[in-house]
This record gives sequence, C-alpha cells and structure tokens, in this order.
Amino acid sequence: MRRSQSKTGWRSAVAVCAMVWLPAANAAAQGRTWTLADVVARAREQAPQIVSARLAVEEARGRLVGASIRQQSNPDLNFQAGHRTGERGRFVDLQVGVRQTLDPGSRRDARIEGATALVEQGAAGVEETTRVVLRQAASAYYRALHATDRIQLLDRARELAAGVYNVADRRFRAGDIAVLDVNLARAALARTRADRDAAGAARAVALGELKQLLLIRDELVVEGDLAAALDDPELAALQRSVSERPELRALEAAVREAEADVRLGQASAKPVYGVGVQYSREEGDHVILGGLTITLPTFMKGQELGAVGTARTTRLRAELDAARTRIQIEVQSALDAYRERRAAVRVLEAEALPGLDESDALTTRSFDVGQISLPDLLLVRREFVDTRFHHLDALLEAALARVNVDASAAILR
Repeated sequence: MRRSQSKTGWRSAVAVCAMVWLPAANAAAQGRTWTLADVVARAREQAPQIVSARLAVEEARGRLVGASIRQQSNPDLNFQAGHRTGERGRFVDLQVGVRQTLDPGSRRDARIEGATALVEQGAAGVEETTRVVLRQAASAYYRALHATDRIQLLDRARELAAGVYNVADRRFRAGDIAVLDVNLARAALARTRADRDAAGAARAVALGELKQLLLIRDELVVEGDLAAALDDPELAALQRSVSERPELRALEAAVREAEADVRLGQASAKPVYGVGVQYSREEGDHVILGGLTITLPTFMKGQELGAVGTARTTRLRAELDAARTRIQIEVQSALDAYRERRAAVRVLEAEALPGLDESDALTTRSFDVGQISLPDLLLVRREFVDTRFHHLDALLEAALARVNVDASAAILR
C-alpha cells in the first residue's frame, strides 16, 4: 500500500514539475529576440532553399564518382556449347571467353575534369542561393523592425491624440469650443488607431516571411536599430568580394566543363583497345587463345561532343564577360543609391528632427490654454507625425539599400 502511494506521489510530483517547466520553456522560446546576426546565421543553416541546394551538390558528386571509374565498360563473358558429330564420333564442344575494353586515360581525365567542374558549379549555386535568401531574410528583418518602430510611434501618437480629445471634450463641456472640434479630435484619434492596426498588419507580413525563411513556427520578435545599417561600406572589401560572386564562379566552372567535353570529343578520335582470353574444347582437344581487339574511330570520332563543346564554350565565355560588366554596374548603382538614401536620412536628422518633441509639447499646451484652435493643432500635429514617419521610412529605405549593396557585392553569401 505504501509502495502504491509512493508511486502515486512520485507521478504527481513529475506532473507538477512538467506543468511548471513546459510553460516556462515555451515562454523562453517565444520570448527570444532575434538580431540581424541571428537571422543571417539561422537562414544559412535552416532556409529550405539553401538546404536543398546543398543536397543537390551531392548529386553532382555522384557523377564525379562515376567519372572516376577507370573502365567505363564491364567485361563481356560469352559461353557456347554444342554437339559435334563426325567420323571420329560424337563430341560436346565448348567455348568460354572473356573480353574487356580498355578505356583510354585521356577520356577518363576529360570525364573527371567535366564532373569536377559540375561539382564546382553546384557549390557556386549553393552560395548564389545563399546570397539570394540572405538578401530576402535581411530585407524581411528590416521591414519587421521598421513596422515595430512605426507601431511605437503610433502608440505615442495615439496617446497624444487621446489627450487632445480629452481636452477638446473638457473645453466643449465648458462651452469654450463647438462640437465640431470634438468630432475632429475624435476622428484624429480614430485615424491614429487605424494606422496602428495597419502597421501591425505590415509587421505580421514581414514576420511571416521571416518565419518561412527561417522555419520558425513560434512567436518571433526582432530587435535592432535601423540606423545601425548606415555605416560606410569598405570599398576595398567590396571590390574583392565582387570577383568572388557565385554567379561568376558558376560560369567559370561551366566554361571548364564545356572545355572538358571538347577534350573528351578529341579523345574519342583515338582507337579503343580490348583484350580477352578464350578457352574452347573441340573434339576432345583443349584450346586456349588470347585476343586483342582494336576499335577504329572511322565514323564516330566524337564530332558531336567537340562541336557542341566548342560552341558552348564560346557562348559561356561571352556570358561570363557580360556578367562581369553587368555586376560591376549593378554594384556601383547599388552603392550610389545607398549613399543617396543615407544622405536623405542625414538631412532629416539635421534639419527636421531637432526640437520636434519640444514643439509638439508647446503646441499641445497652446491648445490647452486656448491660444490656438483645434484645427490648427491637428494640422501642426499631423506635420510633426508625418516628419517622424518620413524619417523612419527613410531609415528603412537606406537599410534596404545597404542590404542591396552587400548582396550585389556577394558579401552576403
């Protein structure tokens, strides 16, 4: 009986601990905040597109395994048996032989070079996919951060609008203003609430995109500062990274693969040798023969491989040259756009934001004591709010422009 009670008590204790620990664990998981570094690291490891690209490289490695096999054909084994009837009587004749074609070493070298180039293309494809996904992840992160900051501004604007409405209602009850002013204050408060809900929707969309990229089902909270992205990029690092852009590496590997096909076609114009041995028994006599076969490339000389490989090499080299020029233009354009976006932020921070909070408070007090009318207050307040939102939007555009610079220069990969 005591033993049964002991088991019951132990199970109850475990259940209580589980009830206490599980909510705490879920809260800890849901309460984690994600920085840009966390988002980038998680995307590299968990993004489905990147994982799929890595697995695709293994398919290319499989081709390399096959290309590395020295002999591309298996031995031929033949067996023949039959009866022979003649003057000497009746006999069972037998023939057994084996033959192996010897693949030229030049063919194997060309196959290995082509398969290795294909693996290199796959590796470059992984980095290209990573570059694209990291650009999407960083952009979604900044949009979520922007929406979060916008919600904070709108929460503050809602509090101020509620205060204005309360003052308008009090002054209306005191007979200082008309009911039209109260309705204007109520409409301004409702508009602020609606804007806040819209910002919440924008944040939900950005976080949803981020969750899909990172494979996160739980609640996701981002933290950071949009202004942190506005540092001056190092031009030397950009120039070094541009030459390593995965798209260029993939094209260079494709050129090497096409050149390997040309060499494989040239190797097909050489004779192919085969060796074999055959045992036979005829009329009771045992016969062993060795054999040598030579396949003469009279008609099929690898003409198709050579012609296609040469044309493909020419095309890929042209694409590679064009890609180098296009990427240089792309990076320079992205850098110019980023600098202009950052300059717009600096103008607002230097000329529009200073004194904005103080002016806002002075305007509110002026309305409270009746020095300005409610329409004037709402007009001025709207200008202040729009200025803050304009600055926040400028920060987002500059941060996205910086992401575009890093992605174009293949720093994000």
